[in-house]
Amino acid sequence: MKLSEALDFFKDLIEKTNDKSESKVYQGFINILSNLKNRELTEQQLNSIELKLDSLDLLANSENRKKYLKRKLNEFTTYLNKEFSFITEGYYTGIGMVYGMMFGSGMGLVLGTAFGAGIGTAIGLSTGTGIGMVFGMMFGAAKDAEAKKQNRVLI
Repeated sequence: MKLSEALDFFKDLIEKTNDKSESKVYQGFINILSNLKNRELTEQQLNSIELKLDSLDLLANSENRKKYLKRKLNEFTTYLNKEFSFITEGYYTGIGMVYGMMFGSGMGLVLGTAFGAGIGTAIGLSTGTGIGMVFGMMFGAAKDAEAKKQNRVLI
């Protein structure tokens, strides 16, 4: 399936639906496909992407189209990330937030326990989680900005 064909397919789907969450999935495909179409890709890269679009079987009739296409959107973005290092906007910020919360919770628990088993643990855990989340988001935002400079972000 060519990029322009897939783009037209999702534009038709978005016009036919009234469901907001369903149109959000279609809009995700439209944004990625139009961004890819506007990039200067080599013929080999373009053929590889079009082969992946064919393998996704986007035209298949399924009982729950939104769920099916959402799964295919995730598969397609994962493919673009692995093969071409393209990422979606805010990719590293989300990952940084998760890791920051994990490590912040652990550090807060350790420090909170040092101040007391009861209230110290609760305060340490909540403070550590918040601080870890902020640092993780800052680190992720810096990585996102770096990826944007390298023109690897699919808007």
